[in-house]
Amino acid sequence: MKLKLLTAVSVIAMFFATLVASSACFWWVYQPEEPQLLQDR
Repeated sequence: MKLKLLTAVSVIAMFFATLVASSACFWWVYQPEEPQLLQDR
């Protein structure tokens, strides 16, 4: 019984980690403009 419970918890944790990691991958698309004060002249 304990093994089944720990297995279920690990599956849920793995699913949640995969969901969070895959949603964070879309952030590379957003690239803000560089402020003029930081640009090389």
